[in-house]
Amino acid sequence: MQVVFGLGIRYNNLMHNPKLKERAVIMRKEGKSITSIAKLYGLNKTTVSYWCRDIKLPEYIIKKLETERKSKAAIALLRFGERNRANRIYRTQEEKMIGAKLFNNPLKKDLLFFGLGLYWGEGYKESNGELGFTNSNKVVIKFYLNWLQLWGVSKSDLIFRLTINNFFRKYERKIMDFWMDLLGVKEDQFSKTTIIKSVLKKGSLENMQNYNGILRVKVRRGLSLKNKILGAIDHIANY
Repeated sequence: MQVVFGLGIRYNNLMHNPKLKERAVIMRKEGKSITSIAKLYGLNKTTVSYWCRDIKLPEYIIKKLETERKSKAAIALLRFGERNRANRIYRTQEEKMIGAKLFNNPLKKDLLFFGLGLYWGEGYKESNGELGFTNSNKVVIKFYLNWLQLWGVSKSDLIFRLTINNFFRKYERKIMDFWMDLLGVKEDQFSKTTIIKSVLKKGSLENMQNYNGILRVKVRRGLSLKNKILGAIDHIANY
């Protein structure tokens, strides 16, 4: 039978076992933790803590217990990290296999090949998790957005960043409007424009009316899709 008294302490027949209490107190004085004592005798930690409430541990034992706790926490953290790493590797492999299987669809194969070539040349391939693509050609950018739809990406999933030369800074609004109208996207999808202060080439000055800067297109939460795209590229490399 178990009864709950004040302070949340649970009393049962084990609490009236003087020999068990005596052994628990001795172990505590020897530097054993409340948790280890409770586990050894099948007791509630609250019960052991109550029995040992008046024991004042020496400083060296307190330091020993703190070291043990930190060691256990470090081991638990390492195990957690290893599980996450293993899951991430498995998930990445699965996503790359999905990308490779897209070549089984003959209707999309040519379009897929062309888009993968573009991404391999202009897309982000580092392991930073971002799925991004940068170009200045309006036809290429528009094609890339259509290509992303093959992968189930909608325009609302996209974030844009415009890069323009300082010489064209006063035309920033006009350039952004150009891209929004061309791609059918909203202003709140654009992050802060990057201004560069490099010397313009003669050709750029002569073609000022067609200057639209450089546009970066990034997919929100795009790591999974990036793995699929890189898996498809690996498939081509081993074709």
